[in-house]
Amino acid sequence: MLLQRLRRTPVWLPPALLALLLGFWHLGRPLLWRDELATWSATSRSLGQLWGLLGNVDAVSGAYYLFLHGWTAVLGDSPAVLRAPSALAIALAAGLTAALGRRLFGARAGLWAGLLFALVPAVLRYAQEARSYGMVTAAVVLATWQLVRVLDCQPEWSRRRMRLEWLGYAGALVLTGALHLVALAVLTSHLWLVLTRRRRAWRGLLAATVLALAVLSPLLIAGRAESGRQINWIQRPNLLAFPGMVHDLTSSWPITIALLVLAVVACRQRDARRYLPVPFLPIVAVWIASQGTNSYWVERYLLFTVPLWTVLAGAGAENLPRPRWTAPAALVVVAALALPGLKDQSGLWSHTGTDWRGAARIVSADHRPGDAMVPERGGAAVYMLDLGIDYYLPAKDRLKDLFLAKPAVARDDLMGTECAVPASCLNGAPRVWVITFGHAHDALAGLPLPQQRALRAHYTVTEIKYVKGLTLGLLVER
Repeated sequence: MLLQRLRRTPVWLPPALLALLLGFWHLGRPLLWRDELATWSATSRSLGQLWGLLGNVDAVSGAYYLFLHGWTAVLGDSPAVLRAPSALAIALAAGLTAALGRRLFGARAGLWAGLLFALVPAVLRYAQEARSYGMVTAAVVLATWQLVRVLDCQPEWSRRRMRLEWLGYAGALVLTGALHLVALAVLTSHLWLVLTRRRRAWRGLLAATVLALAVLSPLLIAGRAESGRQINWIQRPNLLAFPGMVHDLTSSWPITIALLVLAVVACRQRDARRYLPVPFLPIVAVWIASQGTNSYWVERYLLFTVPLWTVLAGAGAENLPRPRWTAPAALVVVAALALPGLKDQSGLWSHTGTDWRGAARIVSADHRPGDAMVPERGGAAVYMLDLGIDYYLPAKDRLKDLFLAKPAVARDDLMGTECAVPASCLNGAPRVWVITFGHAHDALAGLPLPQQRALRAHYTVTEIKYVKGLTLGLLVER
């Protein structure tokens, strides 16, 4: 009776439950890193302020920010709450991966595909991150599943039904692009699927793609305009970058090798050989695009290719000799290989090596009314030191930012503007907390020289404390 019930279990359910369990396990433990702090800064603003921000920077994340704005307005902004949508999205992606694998290679291959996806350490990393990558991955798998469904349509489908199905596919593409434009590179895989499964469907693919791009055109224009500032730090990749990317997509060489071995085994099957380019075409497309003005060669931008890869690996598990026994054994081996990486991804320092919370606790424990702070900015402003302290510091202990001339919210930006003449911005605060990156004997060493001179002229350093990645100096007015 139990065996019969297990056989009737939907193929998507075990992978979704496994991904959900892993994603919510210690969901709030890792400290936020700078991109998550940017998410908190954006989503904690009013809708008017958020709209102003998107008109200036991060428009490509607008859909995600708007969703999370409503989410946090209801549930709060703790780390677990900020990350919960990503964990839920990855669970959905695991279920959809199983459903896609079932449609392409059969029910058991789909089950293995979904479970393998849930076990990839990098997948857990982004299931526990307050950014859009988990949602992007789910949207890509949904679009791919819908495309394969249309390509395998029944002959009795009416023309009206086919148009509605293609419209559903176009909607999934719009969702994908609205969450992250780089994920539209999956269109290269979709074109391959059309050419190899049902070539005469190219007109439907073209119409759906044109419709999706037309809807996304304002976002494409805004993203292009803002790209020089947002992604100018990404290096242009050379051919040697491919092995590193293949590793980074899993965050574990043993898992990378295991998935590649299973993919090779899958190629014993003709359908799998035909599917083989699907996980890799978007990576090649992004590499080619990254040879132009802007580079997009970042592993989290390509996380959406992982489920396409595990679908092939799931087919490989089902093509092992005596798959009834060897396929589950292969899953157990992969789980054992993945365990160290999964544990690392949920660690306190898995997202950042900067102890914002420890610094905030020191300030809060010795806080006095009228205290101010000077966080290191300058070239390090992108690392969001001020946001890290503000997030973890209790609201009642928030400090005046001594040299902040114009706050980020007032600038419709993620970063504020500092005083051009620091000495003119001293407001007689009795004590000042100077917080800089790294560990230094001189508490002021990380600050620009004009700020150092202004502080040394009016304050004396009375205490220096250290936490991981930060130096805290307490200055008292002379």
